[in-house]
Amino acid sequence: MEKSVTPKSNKVSNHIPDDASLSILSKLSIKSLKRFQCVCKQWSMLFQNPYFMNIYRNHIIHTNHSDYHDDEVSLILHHAIEVNSSDTPGHGCRSNLYFVSGDRFENMLKFDFSLPFQVLGPVITIIGSTSINGTLCLSTFFNDEKHVVLWNPATDEFNVIPPSPVESSPYRSVVASVHGFGYDQLNDDYKVIRYVEFNSLTCDELYFRGMSWKDPLFRNVSLEPLWEIYSLKSSTWKKLDVDIPMVFCPETSNVLIRFYLDGMCHWCDKIEIDNDGSYFVSFDVSNEVSFTTPLPLDIDDTFDLRSAKRRLVILNESIGLITYSQEMNTLHISVLGEIGVKESWTKLFIIGSLSFVDYPVEAGRNGDLFLVKKDGELACFNLVTQMVMELGVVGSMIQMVIYKRSLLSIRGINK
Repeated sequence: MEKSVTPKSNKVSNHIPDDASLSILSKLSIKSLKRFQCVCKQWSMLFQNPYFMNIYRNHIIHTNHSDYHDDEVSLILHHAIEVNSSDTPGHGCRSNLYFVSGDRFENMLKFDFSLPFQVLGPVITIIGSTSINGTLCLSTFFNDEKHVVLWNPATDEFNVIPPSPVESSPYRSVVASVHGFGYDQLNDDYKVIRYVEFNSLTCDELYFRGMSWKDPLFRNVSLEPLWEIYSLKSSTWKKLDVDIPMVFCPETSNVLIRFYLDGMCHWCDKIEIDNDGSYFVSFDVSNEVSFTTPLPLDIDDTFDLRSAKRRLVILNESIGLITYSQEMNTLHISVLGEIGVKESWTKLFIIGSLSFVDYPVEAGRNGDLFLVKKDGELACFNLVTQMVMELGVVGSMIQMVIYKRSLLSIRGINK
């Protein structure tokens, strides 16, 4: 018995259903999407398409990156509280570190970090908003960051960064500001980048050091500021002979925004707006070169950007800019597509009304934003559910840090 065969068509369709193409495009980076806008009219309007923007926001929030798995990422809360104790002379506050977990951040366990205390004193700051391979970079909080340590809470590995040779001159005072802590992937090395300023000694300082302003060495000493970089692998400091743009150096280090992402240290000040606009600096840790990226000015015509509070954050492995208007009680979030390209900023979220917000602190995982309320309490606002959870922490000095390694094995965790 013969089988009848229906000939198949050899014609291949080039058409991709719109839903499928939009789903594919939503998985791309902003840099690629910007480039593909020239393909057709429909793609040129992607960022004005509500359906596409909805699935793209979900992709930005929920994408799991290789180094960002739930079982490897935790939260550390650094909180400074006021104290009246004889064991903290000269300071009115003391730092505490907490491991925070739970769906509603209900588990807050204080852990011991007596090693950093011995070197840095009772009040510290964490350089950056993430750990690197489980290691935190810690420094002193009050004005000068000459003292720096690298500490892994999970293993208790502890390294004190030695003084730089530029600190050895008795004829000038040194003020250092750490701008970055990063990992050199090419050389398997941890590096610290800082800006060093020098001040002439006062008459009283000269007197106590047994020197005179007539000393030729004192009169000829250089007060020119410089950039330095420290290599943990070689345990050495060296001067950076590169032209790194200087952002405004704040009086206290906690308003200097610093984070590490994809082989680069990024930093900026508290983002004040002036006629020339604002920018942040990126430093390639392996190649030791720097870049600047302007911040967008045209967020919205409905409020005065100069009165807004802004903060750079890591939004699920992308650089994000949070802008909060207290006039309009509105939160705007833009994401950067390409370092150095102002036009690659894309606004993804506009949320209001958030009348309870004072200022943004940091971004967590899965759409979590950490904010300080007007009553001074730390809260978490989720971009997806738009629910607010209070963390029961009140204070002017609060840091939230993404810790990329399980803290379950930490020694010295106490309730």
